[in-house]
Amino acid sequence: MQVQRIMAGMPILNSVQTKNVQQADKAPVSNPVKEDSPKTSQILRNYFMGSQMVNPAFTGFPCSTSNFKVKELEDMPCTCCGRPMMTNKQTDEFALKAGKAAGAELNNILEENMPYFRAEEKAIVHYIQKQLKDMPDATLTTAISRTAPDPVKILQDEQADVIKRTSEKSKELLGEKNPIQSLCERELTKFAAPSKDRRKKDGNNKDFDSAKNGFNRTDFLANIVAMEDKKGIAHENIHKVLDVAVQVPESAKTISKMITSYGYGNNDTQFAKRLIQKAVVTAEHIHPKSKGGPNATDNYMGECQECNGSRGNMSYDEWMKKYPNMPDNIQVHADAVTEEIIKGSIGGNYDDYPVDLKEAIEKETQGKVVLTVKNPEEIDKAREERGLPKPQKDEKERANAAGSYQGSYHGLPELENQNAGKKKPHHHHFERFLPTANTQAA
Repeated sequence: MQVQRIMAGMPILNSVQTKNVQQADKAPVSNPVKEDSPKTSQILRNYFMGSQMVNPAFTGFPCSTSNFKVKELEDMPCTCCGRPMMTNKQTDEFALKAGKAAGAELNNILEENMPYFRAEEKAIVHYIQKQLKDMPDATLTTAISRTAPDPVKILQDEQADVIKRTSEKSKELLGEKNPIQSLCERELTKFAAPSKDRRKKDGNNKDFDSAKNGFNRTDFLANIVAMEDKKGIAHENIHKVLDVAVQVPESAKTISKMITSYGYGNNDTQFAKRLIQKAVVTAEHIHPKSKGGPNATDNYMGECQECNGSRGNMSYDEWMKKYPNMPDNIQVHADAVTEEIIKGSIGGNYDDYPVDLKEAIEKETQGKVVLTVKNPEEIDKAREERGLPKPQKDEKERANAAGSYQGSYHGLPELENQNAGKKKPHHHHFERFLPTANTQAA
């Protein structure tokens, strides 16, 4: 799978280290999580510093989100969560394949695509895989409709599993009895006994998500981040541990809504599409559109649908509490996109894009996140060294980018035909486990 190439081939970066780029001297770094800490301002400034500032004029061009060509690159790492992303074509192909499969074949397809599933959807996938062991003929929807899924239990099982994997990663990097392992063991005690009255909800449905077991995702991640300063754990190892830890889900409401909206619809292809949909690459407005951010290439970066939709117009200081490894992931993404630009994968109009991305991120974070990127001259030099041709700029594309182009992919006819005329799925008996109908997914 191409995702293995991206995830295994891209180096885990310590701050702004990149291949073939000499790293400047820098002070010790930390992560931007505790906004109320007296050290916050300095921590945020130090976290990703180390390269010289580049201050060119923006060289992007007006562009609708659907025409942003970075969206056509397969398996790019998300600038936020770092998970590999899918193009719309990839999600459709997965939906057709998984929607036609059952039993062991379905299990293998789900396992093969596991890196793409986002946290809550991955929790559902793991639940389905457990059911497939006892139902060799089951499809995605029958694995749900023949059972009585408990969203809170699905959530907590996945939370405990991710914490265990975080502990194993810490032991792999730091040895037995390390501080992160001890933290994980303390958190796991909260899952030892089932929560009392798991489905009881107050008038505002607050208990449905929290389940009153005391686990808090933001605090868990913040405590890992703090190990860098408190315990002297290297930033590189903190980042590798966070890469696992940020996969902890936090919303039983999201799980329940997905199951009831699609798991009982007798449309396995549609269910498969929704399970993988949040991995699709989108154009994230670096400066939010609601705050005046333009539709232009110099205000976009590739981000998965899950992260893009969840962030909204939240400031990066606040958002990075949820994904404290985001600064490193932006650098990894920038390096991956630059490689595709060098190879000419998205034509000749994006040679300035890495510099534009750097400038936009530095401006939006007020210099707290600093990237190391190649400028157009360095991109040309890299092509010459590899004997690659320089792609020509397409002025027609630039002129039409904000309107008529609308991307090169228009959907798979087979998938569209399967979903045509499908009725909205019934929720059946599972509705008794749900919050009120007006409750929105977190």
